[in-house]
Amino acid sequence: MITRPFNFQKWVAEHRHLLKPPVGNQQVFKDNKDFIVMVVGGPNARKDYHVDEGEELFWQLEGEMTVKIIEDGQPVDIIIGPGDMFLLPPGVPHSPRRPAGTVGLVLERYRTAGELDGFQWYCENCGNKLYEEYAEITDIVAQLPPIMDRFWANDDLRTCKHLLWLASLAGIVGLLASRALVALSPVAGVVAALLNPHLRRDLAGYFRNGAAL
Repeated sequence: MITRPFNFQKWVAEHRHLLKPPVGNQQVFKDNKDFIVMVVGGPNARKDYHVDEGEELFWQLEGEMTVKIIEDGQPVDIIIGPGDMFLLPPGVPHSPRRPAGTVGLVLERYRTAGELDGFQWYCENCGNKLYEEYAEITDIVAQLPPIMDRFWANDDLRTCKHLLWLASLAGIVGLLASRALVALSPVAGVVAALLNPHLRRDLAGYFRNGAAL
C-alpha cells in the first residue's frame, strides 16, 4: 500500500525525544527505494568530514546549524538558519555541526553496490588534511566506530605535520636570530631564546657547545 500523506510537524513532535544523543536522528521513510529521508537533532560532537558521491539536501527546521565544507582546498562555514535549504554538491567534504535544540531534515541517496563513502579529518588550525579513509558502508552502526577509533586512537594521525614543519622552521629561524643577538649582546640573546618556547630546549646545548654555528 502506498503511504498516505501525514503531518510532518506532528511527526517531528512525536519523535523529538529521539532527536538527541545518543540516537540523534530518525529515518522518516524506511521502506522506500531511492532516498534516505531523515530528521536530525543536535547537539553532535563529530569532527570528521563526510564525502558522499551524491548530492545531499539540508532543510533546517529549528535553530541554526553550520555545515563546514572544504571548498577549493580551504575550510568554509555554511550557515543554515530556520527555514533555509542548502543543496550540497557531490564529492564535497562536509561536517554538519548542530547545536543543542536544533532540528533539520536531510535527504541523500541510498548507496549503490560498490559505492564508497569517505571520512576525512582536517587540522582545525591550518586546514591541512590529517587522515582519510573510504569504505563501502552497509551497516553504519557497526562500521563507523572502528573508522573513528583508528583516527582518534592514533597520536601520529592526529598530529598536523604541516604545523610541525612550521614550528620547526620557526625554531631554526629563531635560534639563528638569538645566536646573532648573542654575538652582539649575550644577555639579549638569552632573553630572546627564553621567550621563544621552541628554543628553550636548545639553549643549554647551544652554550654547552661554545656558542658556535
